[in-house]
Amino acid sequence: MADPKVTVARGARKVPIDEIRDARITTAFRAAAKDIGGKLDAIKCPTHAKSATNVRLHFERNGGVDLQYDSCCGDLGKKISEALG
Repeated sequence: MADPKVTVARGARKVPIDEIRDARITTAFRAAAKDIGGKLDAIKCPTHAKSATNVRLHFERNGGVDLQYDSCCGDLGKKISEALG
């Protein structure tokens, strides 16, 4: 699986992580994305044996994280929800 696409809230804008110059922020957010990406890659659909694709993470100013991904079917989405709680 490729690394998840990461964006960060900068004011009212959503910017790619590559536009953030503060290494403290980029290092932490990239590590979180790699961790989540690895967890998602390990979760397979019980019906199709596929994992999530096109994984996207957006880090909000208030510390919240929005996780989005594409799945082959609802079974994979349910399994991901159960695993990541």
